[in-house]
Amino acid sequence: MSVRYLAILLMLFFCLGCSDDDVVTNVTLIGSWELVSYFNESTGENINTPNRGDVIRITFKEDEFDGSTARNTFFGEYASGTGSLTFLSLNGTEVAESEWGMRFYQTIASTYDSSREAFIMNYAIDGNILNIGYETSKVMKFKAIRLSR
Repeated sequence: MSVRYLAILLMLFFCLGCSDDDVVTNVTLIGSWELVSYFNESTGENINTPNRGDVIRITFKEDEFDGSTARNTFFGEYASGTGSLTFLSLNGTEVAESEWGMRFYQTIASTYDSSREAFIMNYAIDGNILNIGYETSKVMKFKAIRLSR
């Protein structure tokens, strides 16, 4: 009888412990992220994704990244250090972009350092949120959608 109760208890434990809407957390860049907003830390201004169809995602692998906007794809190589993120290359398709997609590309372009021939940013991960800083007090906020295990 006690074996049956133990089996039921274990089954309940596994069923209740698994959920599709568990919060994804990570401490590294590696994984997939979705842009949810631009945030100005000095003014508190927050610009959210305009609509569900205009999704921007980026996936970081070991030394490479790839991603997509609603209309284009992009990819390249990156390097990261303690709080620093450098896109060593950035390539992609060039179809007429949405306003949200243009904002993303213009934000990345604004970080270009011609002396280093790279896009220089900073980053911090807070739970399931990746903050990529691009100007003083300005960050792009990404939520984790799939992380490496």
